[in-house]
Amino acid sequence: MVNLSDLPEPERRAFVEAQIHASGLSAGTYDEAAHAGFLEAPASMRAEAERKAAIVRALLSMPNDLRWEDKATVLRKKFGPKGISKPSLRRLQRAVTSVDPINFAPVLLAGYKGGARRADVSNDAWAFFVSTLRLAGPDFPLTQAWRDVRDVSRKRRWSWPSYPTIYRRWNQLPEAEKLVVRHGREVAIGRLAQPIMRDKTSIRSLEWVSLDGRKLDFWVDCGDGRALRLTLLALIDVASNKVLGFEICRSENATGTVRLIRQVCETYGIFDRLYTDNGAAFAGHLVAGGNVHRFRNAGAKLAAVKPLGICHHLDIRLHFALPKNAQAKIAEWTFATLSRVIDDRPEFAGAHAGHAPGTSPSPNVKPVPFEVAEAVIRREIERHNHETGRRSQGAHGRSYDEVFQAGLVGRFKRKATRYQLRLASMIYTPVAVDRWGRVTVDTWTYGGPETQADLLPFFGKGRVLLGRNPDDFSEAAMAFDEDGRLICDGIEPVNKGAYDSKDGVREAARNGKAARDAVAQAEAANDYLNDAEFAAALADLDAYKPEESAPEDVVAARFGSPLQPARKAGQAKPKLVREAIPAEYLKNFDAAIAKGGKLA
Repeated sequence: MVNLSDLPEPERRAFVEAQIHASGLSAGTYDEAAHAGFLEAPASMRAEAERKAAIVRALLSMPNDLRWEDKATVLRKKFGPKGISKPSLRRLQRAVTSVDPINFAPVLLAGYKGGARRADVSNDAWAFFVSTLRLAGPDFPLTQAWRDVRDVSRKRRWSWPSYPTIYRRWNQLPEAEKLVVRHGREVAIGRLAQPIMRDKTSIRSLEWVSLDGRKLDFWVDCGDGRALRLTLLALIDVASNKVLGFEICRSENATGTVRLIRQVCETYGIFDRLYTDNGAAFAGHLVAGGNVHRFRNAGAKLAAVKPLGICHHLDIRLHFALPKNAQAKIAEWTFATLSRVIDDRPEFAGAHAGHAPGTSPSPNVKPVPFEVAEAVIRREIERHNHETGRRSQGAHGRSYDEVFQAGLVGRFKRKATRYQLRLASMIYTPVAVDRWGRVTVDTWTYGGPETQADLLPFFGKGRVLLGRNPDDFSEAAMAFDEDGRLICDGIEPVNKGAYDSKDGVREAARNGKAARDAVAQAEAANDYLNDAEFAAALADLDAYKPEESAPEDVVAARFGSPLQPARKAGQAKPKLVREAIPAEYLKNFDAAIAKGGKLA
């Protein structure tokens, strides 16, 4: 009788594989390093490990619904009573968890440390292997990287084992290390960072609103003969996922964002908080001006006057997503849902040129008219809001619109005033006032006789903040000082006429008359003396004498000996008499003279 452990390695491996095949198990991948360590162990230890491996293979081949007592009885008849009890069998089964049957014996060897002995791998070979994976694409085959190292190792005489050994070593690396090699540091951080689970049922409708923009995948004809991929801006209520409003514009810009926020506030009331990313259209002055914490233009020097945004005027608290974490916005998830619903619709067939941002339309692309694109987008967003059977947090089968309406119960509607909306819709520019009481922005000049008196005090004293309607610069503007106080409203634009225009001559005459009227009113406001009264006042100034103006009983300051009683006007100066001097002073005076003292 020959023990299994005494057989040469090839015959032993073939015999074990035959036993595994007979038991109905899959042999798995042969671990060369583990078996190499197994063969170095004493024969008695190897024999015991082989016996345990045979017991485990027989145990795993039994039906799962068989009781442990019955399994132990069957195994005792075949292998004897040694080490075959219910606890022992459980320990053996746990020991081979996630281990291929071909490797049971090395794992069950007494003193096995779970891979403490590893195959000899050259450090340079392993470094070349991971460098290949790092520089190649994320889906580069692991086997091909192993082959590259194998071929290089033959010339450089590196130690490089078989692919199964390298595969096991690669899988034993921490997940973070494998992600860094395959995808890079930033992707690894993004995949391993666990998101914060937030309960949306704890907030009500219009408490948090998410803002985002996305470039559409199809080409649109805006009527000017050019094909464009327009941008869709949207505001989404976080509590209900309802799309509150959208704006289609040529690019992600601040003017369209302001118009969208104003439209939603007019429809539903002012919401409490706006959550957005730090894009230029959302974090600039028009939206975030006046906000304490913002990412853009925070340190801009604007001559002590800074433009105020729509969120400041409507008292909306602004929150920015962390950089490179914009996917946390609800709007990002909503766009992911709407992108395929809208962009791939049959109405836009033939209008696609790919999903990449910089793609250009080919001659075969047929842009859809803007009216068609807008109508389809509006219809699909309405369907998105009214579709029932939603399973998001708090929806319980209701539509987003129903969840939104339920969340408005008990909420006081913050209705924007007409003046607030006007302030919120303007763009603000720091400008200097010229000596005529006018201000100039780009090619537009504002200011006339009606507002000249209000603006002239700011000439040469820094800048004022001029607010204009971005949709119509010909409307009257308004100006604020550096503290945000209104200087004047209704600042009309100056219309430039032809050089020889008669209307310009008449306008200049009217301006001159307005200036004369203002000066006349200023003169009438002051009460001047006539010439005779003014001459008499000057004569009194010439007759002025300083000594006659002083009161009679005023005493000048005096320092030294105690003051004598003040004498009246015309009274002679009192003489110093010996009786008025204290006797003690006279006595000391005489003693000093007797000793030869000198008087100062």
